[in-house]
Amino acid sequence: MKIEVNVRRLFIVPLILVALSTSFFFLVKAQDVLDVSGKDVRKGGYYRIIPAGRGNGGGITVASIRNRTNPLVVSQHADESILSVSTQFSPANSNENTIKISSDLNIKFTSEITLSNSSNVWRINTELIPQRYLVTVGGVEGNPGRETLSNWFRIDKYEDAYKLVYCPGVCETCSRTFCGDIGILVEGNERVLFVGSDKPLKVTFDCIKYWDETINNYTPCSSAIISNKLPALSFVKVVIWIVICFLIKLM
Repeated sequence: MKIEVNVRRLFIVPLILVALSTSFFFLVKAQDVLDVSGKDVRKGGYYRIIPAGRGNGGGITVASIRNRTNPLVVSQHADESILSVSTQFSPANSNENTIKISSDLNIKFTSEITLSNSSNVWRINTELIPQRYLVTVGGVEGNPGRETLSNWFRIDKYEDAYKLVYCPGVCETCSRTFCGDIGILVEGNERVLFVGSDKPLKVTFDCIKYWDETINNYTPCSSAIISNKLPALSFVKVVIWIVICFLIKLM
């Protein structure tokens, strides 16, 4: 009888390990940033950054502060009814087609607005207000490394939504970089995005259109056929753990 039990365990233990590794695989795959429809946020798509929750202000745009028009700061409308200017996300890893949580990426405003003498790419600026890490435009897209540290951001989970973070990891040989959550700093009449807030701006992402490689053109998100990973993930996890419990019972 003892030999029979040991033989049974010999077969069941590998099955449990396979189930656990499968569960881990799906958990890793689920680390894509999702839009408000539960679909992957995709590289090059047009997305509106939407402040989450009531009383968190309106959409994201640009503004000038302290009589400086260069660079313009990334700011937020106080009126909740005003929508954000659309943005695009580009991961540091050019092989990625979706945006991953806690991965370095560039953020830039789309052609929805035209800026003179400046790029639409977000960056960190410490010159407008000394000892303040403000988010401005005028950055450089791509070329991850020491020379572009100020241009890289991340998206992290925050409560039931997301937050924007500055903590670039694109230079392994650089000294430790200042890191912090992005929140709102009131400067005059403007609500300016800055790094180091103890109250992060909680946001979600609303897809307008995404780049469809099959037709080599943009497609409205309402007609996008992209798998919704949240229900699938929950179902897979339930099935996996039922199987694991059954196998353990057999032991």
